[in-house]
Amino acid sequence: MGAQIFLKSGTNKAGKAPLFIYAQHKGKKFKKNIGISIDPKDWNKRTYQVKNDSISSVKINRKLLELTSTIREAWSLYESDIYTWEEFCQKLNGGKPESDVESFIEEVFKPRMRLTTYSAYKYSFMALKKAIGVDKLSFKELNHDNIDKAVMTWRYEEKSPNTIETYLKHLGVIINEANDRGLVNYKFEKKKKWRVKKHTKRVESTTPEKLLESIDNVNDLYDFQTFAFWLLMFCMRGLYPRDLVSMYKHEMINEDQCDKKRYVNHKRSKTGELMQILYSCEPTEWIINSLQCSLSLTHLNRPHYLPDVYPKRWHTLILFEYEEKHHRNVWDIYTKRCRKLVGVPFKVARKTFESYAMLLDVSAEVRYRLLGHQDRSIKSNYQNWEWDRLSEKVDEAHIKILKEFRIEEIWNKLQKRGRDIGLHISVVTRTVIIGNPRDFVS
Repeated sequence: MGAQIFLKSGTNKAGKAPLFIYAQHKGKKFKKNIGISIDPKDWNKRTYQVKNDSISSVKINRKLLELTSTIREAWSLYESDIYTWEEFCQKLNGGKPESDVESFIEEVFKPRMRLTTYSAYKYSFMALKKAIGVDKLSFKELNHDNIDKAVMTWRYEEKSPNTIETYLKHLGVIINEANDRGLVNYKFEKKKKWRVKKHTKRVESTTPEKLLESIDNVNDLYDFQTFAFWLLMFCMRGLYPRDLVSMYKHEMINEDQCDKKRYVNHKRSKTGELMQILYSCEPTEWIINSLQCSLSLTHLNRPHYLPDVYPKRWHTLILFEYEEKHHRNVWDIYTKRCRKLVGVPFKVARKTFESYAMLLDVSAEVRYRLLGHQDRSIKSNYQNWEWDRLSEKVDEAHIKILKEFRIEEIWNKLQKRGRDIGLHISVVTRTVIIGNPRDFVS
């Protein structure tokens, strides 16, 4: 009972035997030759692999791994009553069971999307199933009546308009893709009654007074780093964590010239918009330097089972150096502490910066440049000399916002708090250290 890969007894003239899939349950049987023949002495029936020293073993083992994964997934869905026996057999034959929407989403969307995007589509489908109270849903049941029922449920649960819009958008893409493949005979059509009126949402922000008060909550090195990261995001005109860790990858202007303004031509991770950011204004460089020093104490020479995310080489703006898959692992500890410690999450640094720009009557053109918003019309409406003047206004507004927010006062108090709780002297020093960050540890 079950499904496995078997080696047929007996060999052909070349001394090889074919591999086949065999499944059996409650008197029902399935058998399929998978088109691979091997020398019986090379077969490992425990791992479903051929020995590594056999001819073409790498290619064969890769296919066997894929088949094994498919068999296990299909059998699991069959045992869970999500697949019928016929659908299970269809899956093993390389088909796509029409009634299995979730499997369809995985097979069609997962290979061509980022993991986060694919997960969002799958989550929208799961939200639909939960809203209408079912454990599984066929394409036949993925219809407007059930979507209508789900929308009513989401409204009753007071889901936000944006959330409902996202659910409907994702479900529409799934249905239309299924229609293109002949699995359903209708296209998604959004009903007017599904529209949810969007309410004006108050933009969350904070004030210098609140931050100065919150600094008293800093009690250890991770608290200090969390607060410093928030201030750095504000000083860098509302960058997010993904931006902070990629700043060093972008072009620098006047990096080694202390008597000139120093910039980074940073492209926002979210929009790709170019932001020429002045980082030599007080106290941005001091914050970066203190973070570089403190991160050497928390992230250098960590246990082998933790990813090595500390920079291998020095750069003026480098904080971490890691692959995308480690991003959440690195930032989880700071994200979880931020609201409790600072009083607001990291993203509010950006909202606060924009709020102060509006309070200071900064023009829309300059605000767009400050925040890195997408507005292709701005550049096209300016001559080069006008563009240079606009860049000057961006710098002026940037510095004005930092002063209005009393950012130096906040940073100075955070440094003092660091000294009061006994942090390493290099963490709170006002001396910029040049050299390999791995040498910061004493």
